[in-house]
Amino acid sequence: MDTPQRPDGDAGRQRLGRLRLGAEPLEDQVARYRRVTLVLTAIPALLALVFVALFAAFGRPGVGLVLAIVLMAPIVAIAWLDQGLLERRARACLRAQRERASGRREGDPTGPGASEDE
Repeated sequence: MDTPQRPDGDAGRQRLGRLRLGAEPLEDQVARYRRVTLVLTAIPALLALVFVALFAAFGRPGVGLVLAIVLMAPIVAIAWLDQGLLERRARACLRAQRERASGRREGDPTGPGASEDE
């Protein structure tokens, strides 16, 4: 027996990545991931500061700065790129949900939720 699938199906869930539909509002999940991204920015920044301070103690702050940039910048950049992608996917999902809901409210007989005996 075939089970009815939602319009977004498994492909929609895969597009959302770490976000889960129905668990809690997507806005709350995105806000939580934004806070995690901020922490993932602060920790490498502090580690970079330690590298610069350590190399500055031995008279080579420039080497410490270059090392900090090479090691920490990719971590921060990837975290923010991923956050942007996550936010874009959440906005697209919310927009699709609103469009489906407005299609049902307008009484579209061919839209989702239409019955065959109308």
